[in-house]
Amino acid sequence: MTKVDKRRRNTRPSKYKPRTPAQLARKRELWATRSNDRDRAKREDEEAALLARLEELETALREAGQDGIHKQRHVTPLEDIEDDAKRFHVLKARVERLEALWSINKRRRETRGKIIIGGALLAEAGDAHFAGDDELLARLVDILDRRVERVRDRLTVRELLGNVPLALRPGGDLGEDAETALQAAGEPLPDFDLMAETALAQEAGDALVPSELDPDYADLDQAWRAA
Repeated sequence: MTKVDKRRRNTRPSKYKPRTPAQLARKRELWATRSNDRDRAKREDEEAALLARLEELETALREAGQDGIHKQRHVTPLEDIEDDAKRFHVLKARVERLEALWSINKRRRETRGKIIIGGALLAEAGDAHFAGDDELLARLVDILDRRVERVRDRLTVRELLGNVPLALRPGGDLGEDAETALQAAGEPLPDFDLMAETALAQEAGDALVPSELDPDYADLDQAWRAA
């Protein structure tokens, strides 16, 4: 094998011709064009995904009783926005807004569902109690005893169910008062004097109803007052 002197080899002239400034500029232009093409293709894919999500959210909100963002008078149709970057920015902002609206709507529907389920169970337990059957009420109290931990919540539940045998804290004595239960549970004591003054000042017709929490629950007010 013939040995090659590296020093001599490295001094040999290259067989490739050096590129002219025009050729280098052309190459940079091609690189920039390809990069722009890739960015544009990526933005088009993202825009298509956003458009699909926008349509999905608008449909879901309409079915839930809320109009989509396209119903607002100040909104410019996307097809009327000629600048690509501006159109993409506006589209993304609209999707983010509808995502927030859908999240709020979903939480409201979940809360409404919980109120409906709770009201139905209370009504069923009340009817069974008046019929002389306390099995459902006993099961309900057992579930609440295992699921509800805060003293104030347990006090509210006990009063709502007609002073059922439910201790004010898990494992507590049935005869334990609220102040003792709060101290034992390590919860801060409320201002009982202020609570008494507020209760005396409140008129009988001012009881809290579901519509005061959310206008969407107005149809539950009548059943709430009758309970």
